[in-house]
Amino acid sequence: MNRRTSILLCAFIIGLIFFDAAQQKYYLDTFDLAPNGPVPFAELLSNHLLRWLAWLVVSIPVMLFVWNSFFRKENPSNPQWVLIGGLVLISTLISISLVSIQSLISQNLPMAEFSEFFQFFTYQKGLTFLLASILFIGLIYNHSKLKTIDEQLVEIKTLKKVTSDLKEVISQEEKPHLNVKTGYKLKPIALEDIVWIQSNDYCVKIHTESKTFTLRQSLKALEDKLEPFGFARIHRSALLNLNYLDQINFDTAHVRLVNDHEIPYSKSGIRSLKQQMKNLSI
Repeated sequence: MNRRTSILLCAFIIGLIFFDAAQQKYYLDTFDLAPNGPVPFAELLSNHLLRWLAWLVVSIPVMLFVWNSFFRKENPSNPQWVLIGGLVLISTLISISLVSIQSLISQNLPMAEFSEFFQFFTYQKGLTFLLASILFIGLIYNHSKLKTIDEQLVEIKTLKKVTSDLKEVISQEEKPHLNVKTGYKLKPIALEDIVWIQSNDYCVKIHTESKTFTLRQSLKALEDKLEPFGFARIHRSALLNLNYLDQINFDTAHVRLVNDHEIPYSKSGIRSLKQQMKNLSI
């Protein structure tokens, strides 16, 4: 049960206790049923609080059993519902018995009158005790269902994420790609996502639009592999994906990419670039 539901339930029980006390006060005063004169409302209220306290103490083990039953199984079986109903009935009868004994003791009456008091409180409190127990059980059952739904939603979201990640990996692997090791993982990077590749000592830096990866391989080896896929060696330290070329500036000896990044080119590099652009041109 969430906090709001718990507060509302406690408020309902407290309101019921005040209602019972006020109702008894009305009958005693209206029909002059108190032999020793008017009974203070505070005294009646304390008596009803004791009676509901007896119900609460007896009901706690039953509610704990119900809680464990609902949260252990997704759908309680019919025999389990019968058992819960039997426990609620027994706990109600025990509560009425305790209330009867407490009333006899407080009024200094003999225990021989127990059956009469038991019958009286069965009519007065039996139904409200049963309804309160059923209300608690209903709330616990509803909470268990909501918890199950929340867990299923988490599982569905997790499954969707795993499926999405798997689809992405499969999609990447179906396209021409480079395998880059990041930590203890191997990440495929589609060639179409690579903007340019920069030489860096014995490694290369692979630049995409959002990230940069390091691959332990020479730029020369990559040049031979990537040339059929539209990559051109424009400088001894730069391999360019022609799909990201915006323009060539012959005045500054730089090429500008679609992301406004500029890379210098060499004489041999510009010849190679022009040749590949010519081959790709219609």
